Amino acid sequence: MNNKIQRGFSESAKGYDLFSGLHREIADRLFAQVIEGPAPSALLDVGCGTGYLTVRLKEHWPQSKIVGLDPAPGMLEVAAPKHDDIPWVLADGNKLPFSDGSFDVLTSNLAYQWAGDLSHAFTEARRVLAPNGILACTLFGYNTCHELFQSLDEAKTQAIQFSRLPDRPQVREALAAGGFKNLKVDSERIKIEFNGMHELISWLKSIGANNLSREGFLGPEALSRAAFIYRKKFSYLKGVGATFEVIRVYAKK
Repeated sequence: MNNKIQRGFSESAKGYDLFSGLHREIADRLFAQVIEGPAPSALLDVGCGTGYLTVRLKEHWPQSKIVGLDPAPGMLEVAAPKHDDIPWVLADGNKLPFSDGSFDVLTSNLAYQWAGDLSHAFTEARRVLAPNGILACTLFGYNTCHELFQSLDEAKTQAIQFSRLPDRPQVREALAAGGFKNLKVDSERIKIEFNGMHELISWLKSIGANNLSREGFLGPEALSRAAFIYRKKFSYLKGVGATFEVIRVYAKK
């Protein structure tokens, strides 16, 4: 995770839980999947944010060692008071500060899309898992906010290149490159209503997720054109629709 993304999430931490209903909904589904398995001796939650999933797992498995890890200090400041028996570790998923084979299960909710080098991040995840250890995680995928990208692209007056999140084949390739087996990778799309494009951008900013890099600059006029295009092409219910693609991963070491 680069410094800009880390800083964005850290700065948004105090208001994160107020705006992250979508994250909690996806975390609840991940939780339900993970607890179908036996209680682990040790579980690592990578990109734990303010600790929502981590705490739920600890409350379900109080005898297990549950560790929350996040690269954003602000997130851990909010997470730490939520449960005294959880170690909260400041670190990046690309460089996990644990010995080989330390955990039976590794979870991560909507964090690995920011990893940068996804293959390396999954290699690290596999390294810290015990033999036959389980990786269960979710990522936002390439089609997330495709309406926003299309509107911005049509409104631009100069060459601007936006970076995009990984798609499902890229996630599968990164898992295989990281050494995982028995791969299960699927996806779904969730549509959310916003009043308009500017509200969507404000919401992304409020949860620290407006940090996809771009080359070039969009001025106020271009943003206004983009907002008009967005409403014209992607009206939804009483406002506009924004798609969030959720990629779900279940794999074994």
